[in-house]
Amino acid sequence: MSRNQLNIRVSDELEELIDKKRIELASTLKVIPTRSDVVRFALESYLGVSVKQTDADRRTTEGKAISAKKKSAD
Repeated sequence: MSRNQLNIRVSDELEELIDKKRIELASTLKVIPTRSDVVRFALESYLGVSVKQTDADRRTTEGKAISAKKKSAD
């Protein structure tokens, strides 16, 4: 599944609410999610869908490490 980027503008109030939700979610996720993560969670909830784990963010450190291992093996 490909990933597309959406750019949105939000009010200062909405930005503050997103940041509060990030801190709230940190207690259950064990990491502070990004603003993008919070917006993604909200969209999934609103739309009634769930993005599979296989569609995880490919920019993570783990993904870079795997790519580096593949390149060194070639």
